[in-house]
Amino acid sequence: MLFFPLLMAATLIYAGLLLHMRGMLRQNSPGESLSPHDMAVTVIVAARNEENNLPQLFRHLEQQKLSPSLPVEFILVNDRSTDGTGRLLEEQAARDPRFRYIHIHDRLPGFAPKKRAIDTAVRAARGQYILLTDADGRPGPLWIVTLMAYFERGADMLLGYAPYSIDPGHRFVQGLVALEYFSVAAVAAATTFMRFPVTCVGTNMAYRRQLFLDVDGFGPHKHILSGDDDLFLTHVREQKKYDIRYACDSRAHVFNAPPKTLRQYIHQRLRYASKGFKYPLKVVLALSAYVLYNAALLWALIAVVVSPSLGAAVLFIFALKVIPEFLFLNKAARIMGERRVLRWFLPAAALHIFYILFFGILGQFNLFRWKEEKIQHGVLS
Repeated sequence: MLFFPLLMAATLIYAGLLLHMRGMLRQNSPGESLSPHDMAVTVIVAARNEENNLPQLFRHLEQQKLSPSLPVEFILVNDRSTDGTGRLLEEQAARDPRFRYIHIHDRLPGFAPKKRAIDTAVRAARGQYILLTDADGRPGPLWIVTLMAYFERGADMLLGYAPYSIDPGHRFVQGLVALEYFSVAAVAAATTFMRFPVTCVGTNMAYRRQLFLDVDGFGPHKHILSGDDDLFLTHVREQKKYDIRYACDSRAHVFNAPPKTLRQYIHQRLRYASKGFKYPLKVVLALSAYVLYNAALLWALIAVVVSPSLGAAVLFIFALKVIPEFLFLNKAARIMGERRVLRWFLPAAALHIFYILFFGILGQFNLFRWKEEKIQHGVLS
């Protein structure tokens, strides 16, 4: 029977890739002294129905440790909100002259709402450098100066980590979610060091304003609801001329609130997975191979139930898979200051196959909700 030899070969390839990615990871801190200067910065926040998150975001933005030689403006975009978001944004702009307010009243056919909000803000920005976060983002006080220190060293685009906060009352479930989220960040960091970044998060990313204009903004992906982060990254990467870096320094992290309910979590992950076939062919093939590999692992587990004598072989295959995963995540956690999530590694490893298959397959049906709006075929319906 060829199934188990082929599964073993696939596992060896997977383990080898993880160990190679582990070897590529390295600390790239811009140093202890953070004093970038003469670099005009614009921080953009696009918000829709975020009145509960905005007051805390404002506090974190106001507490940024800045120098007079680093001029910063904050552009707040109200994307068709139906709650008190617009009022809060307008009041903040009136209270602090560094904040500017833009109100988008309607949808533009062929332009995904959040992408349109970001595009509008970037084109209105006075800063040379664009920093992006979300309304539920909680940047540390050195977030801006740390990212600007990376830019000062020649970067054109920066990808950052947005760790999930963990509520003590929901430690186990949120810990699993935080580890899963961190594992994606670890892959993002490693592939960036490999000069082929594959993913990022819009809660913490930055780029030169001129880069955005030169690549025509969101370009061919502007109509796709999701992907203001990773599809834009793909668009920039395929130009093959920009210096894209991952900001591993913990001072550059932006803490992020996890989904509050299981329903929110499922819809969020379905939205993430819905972009699977929007990437370049080589990435689509890699993702498809990974889903098929996990399907094969599930089939191996079923085979053990039918024929327990296969247990030793399947256990060896799983060990060959899980050990390199831990080694990879352990190094990434050390570099990025995120060791807290590793305590949930074993239960997460046990559930990972089912997670990949559930979201990897269902996500391709493009049916989920975003900001109280129903989505079909990747667009608002």
